[in-house]
Amino acid sequence: MVNLTLIIALPLLMAFTMPIFKMLSTKLPKIIALLTTAFNLIVLSSNFSGIMAAPVIIEIGGWQAPFAINLYVGPLALLAAFLINGSAFILSIYNLSQDYQFDDKFYLLFLMITAGASGMVMTGDLFNLFVFIEITSIAAYSLTTFAGGDSYEASFKYLIIGGIGSVFLLLGIGFTYSAVGSLNLAEIAASAGLINPLLLQTTALLFLIGIGIEAELFPLNFWVPDIYTEAPTAVSGIMSGAVSAAGIYALVRIFFTLFPAQQFFNYLLVIGVITLIFGELIAYQQENIKRMLAYSSLAQMGLIVTVLSLGTDAAVKAALFQLINHSILKVLLFISAGVLISAAGSKKIEDLSGLGSKKPTAAFGFTIAAMGILGVPFLNGFISKFMIINSSLNAEQFLITFLILAAAVIEIAYYLKVVQKLYFEDLKIEVKNTAVITVPVILLTLLIIGLGVYPQIIAEPLEKAAAEILNNSRYIMTVLGGI
Repeated sequence: MVNLTLIIALPLLMAFTMPIFKMLSTKLPKIIALLTTAFNLIVLSSNFSGIMAAPVIIEIGGWQAPFAINLYVGPLALLAAFLINGSAFILSIYNLSQDYQFDDKFYLLFLMITAGASGMVMTGDLFNLFVFIEITSIAAYSLTTFAGGDSYEASFKYLIIGGIGSVFLLLGIGFTYSAVGSLNLAEIAASAGLINPLLLQTTALLFLIGIGIEAELFPLNFWVPDIYTEAPTAVSGIMSGAVSAAGIYALVRIFFTLFPAQQFFNYLLVIGVITLIFGELIAYQQENIKRMLAYSSLAQMGLIVTVLSLGTDAAVKAALFQLINHSILKVLLFISAGVLISAAGSKKIEDLSGLGSKKPTAAFGFTIAAMGILGVPFLNGFISKFMIINSSLNAEQFLITFLILAAAVIEIAYYLKVVQKLYFEDLKIEVKNTAVITVPVILLTLLIIGLGVYPQIIAEPLEKAAAEILNNSRYIMTVLGGI
């Protein structure tokens, strides 16, 4: 078993030695980024069976919990870490063939955001959760600006809202520490019943605001469309495929571990539904393909949080499967859209007309991912959408079921509009040279079809991750030495 601290430590080490690699060769930074993310996937794979058998707890500094800085990697964190590092790996392949060159600073920040998001899902204490969120956010602010132009304004908006979120998160951590005298998640969960109910509700709201920004929840998500639209494609991809997944993980860990009461789940339910409907309606109105994908991502985050808030075993498994599918599909959508935008020299959906014949790989990648999002049979999205509808019906949440179906109808309309433009309208522009994305498209397509045809390959991790979420007493005993 390879030490899991390398998942965080190696990207940080490679990030801060990136200037040295650039001195050796200007092409070396992008190769180092690829090799680092590949190594992280190997480390996660080598620990897979062990983590499925029992969570891995790493106590740093020779102290035991709750005094140690501890990392906790159970099935849920393992799935999230795979999504983060898998997204980073695919996007590193994409960066290899770009027709423009990022300097070493880009890859330094790219590895920082990977390390920060990985740390968010692996940490076992509140303060280090805050630290890793800050690392991730600072890297994201900076990465956005590499596109130039309006990306500076987008980055500034994210900086402002991120700073506000940090204040709320710190207040939540401060109130929690004052009530419990610890920052360890397991010890806080064990003592949550002793906290004043009003203080508990206030703290829950503070955490919801602080972490809801990373989870892209309404009304804290107005920064998302600008970031996704103006940032380089690789940044939009890692924000949607990795950072949002880490945000959802943090939200789940906080609420299901520290606040596992229905009144707190109702907060998530209301905000999730609003985010879902808001995202789909605004996405439908977009003429810019990256803004459309941005609002679609918001809607998907709303869907996932809505289903999670139902709190049943079936609903949690469905939401987690949808989160996995979202990361896979959105990375493919963004890199495919990136190539189509480069070919057309425009982000307008209208200007992509006829590109299906001129950029077949990118058009196919976009189409297969769109069909996956829409839940076409034999693709991964079909299974998770079916599980979502089934779980909401079984929970007798018929209004939620109706809203999810209504959102799906809107989603069909705007995705098919793009596909129709690609394949059934005449070419209107002179096609430009673009990056080659054959390898990422093949890898992601295999995943999309594989999970759609044989979802059993993910059944055990989903089962164990859902059980971990719903059984916070087991988490407490595991960390604090009860078993």
